[in-house]
Amino acid sequence: MVARVRRHALSRRVILAFSLLATIVFMPGAATASASNKGAFLKGKTVHFYVGFSPGGGYDLYARTLAPHFERLTGATVVVENRTGGGGLTALNQLVRNKPDGLSMMMLNGESAVLSQLTHQPGVAFDMTKVSIFGRVAHEQHLFLVRPGFAEDLKKLAASGDKIKFSAIGRIDNAGDYAAITCEALKLNCQIITGYKGSKEAALAVMNGEVDALTISDGSAVEYSQGGRTRVLACIGRERSKLRPEIPTVYEMFQLAPDRKWWLDFRLAIKDFGRVIVAPPGMPPDKLEYLRGVWREILTHPEVIAEGEKSQRPIAYESPAKLTEIVRNTLRSLPPERLRDVNEVLFKKFL
Repeated sequence: MVARVRRHALSRRVILAFSLLATIVFMPGAATASASNKGAFLKGKTVHFYVGFSPGGGYDLYARTLAPHFERLTGATVVVENRTGGGGLTALNQLVRNKPDGLSMMMLNGESAVLSQLTHQPGVAFDMTKVSIFGRVAHEQHLFLVRPGFAEDLKKLAASGDKIKFSAIGRIDNAGDYAAITCEALKLNCQIITGYKGSKEAALAVMNGEVDALTISDGSAVEYSQGGRTRVLACIGRERSKLRPEIPTVYEMFQLAPDRKWWLDFRLAIKDFGRVIVAPPGMPPDKLEYLRGVWREILTHPEVIAEGEKSQRPIAYESPAKLTEIVRNTLRSLPPERLRDVNEVLFKKFL
């Protein structure tokens, strides 16, 4: 009888011990403390957040919108730095040379970075399969804008054969490359003029009549078309823009032969990579995991998403694993002869 009582008391002590352990492990405060300890390397530190374009453009606005949320969660101070040049790739080349300590990161035009690596552009000092990817901020439809009075219908413009002068930052910048691909697919008579500092300057060139057209993300297009400053002719995508749902897509407007349609399909396959937040390669796994968690929390938070919708800068988070898959598939997708065609269209044809 005494032995049974002792065994019963021992069993109760074991159960209580396991219960207490479970309580400690699953207490929200314990989880928060653990996350806080992992992020101790950021407390009181300054994080340099690169933007490869001039102030006032879409990438700059996204970075400045998200920076306060990162500060709130990590205790770091974020300094947004505009490092222009090379359609945003100069800043990426600088970033990958930094220490992988979590104190520098970038709001990247991921599509342009992947395209530049794919087409073996000189000066590319990065490998998109190795950079530290934290998550996608957004992927957007692109709209075809023209200056006031230039054209009201893209099908009529294509049939006319009239020359269309586009503004762009570089040959691969989500403006120059979208313009080149669209011109090739629709057999438009185009000239792409590069050298603008950012999307804001490229849009002003259209508004002021210096050039005729611009291809740009729908968030920026809505802003630049307010008050009739530009006219939107088409959506360069498979689906209509949620911000301008009345605008038809080029797929709806044109019946394209397979060899013409291929150009649009090729470019839009890269679109899902979108605007991404990256850091130097070689980041320690614990810091990488922590920062990915911070950005996932920010980019999936209902208030942040609502803030983006209100400012017409929509948030569409995608995981680093999915983004890495897109990069790898894209970089091995083209046979040599097709890659030569892409380089011809993007860099030589519409000068």
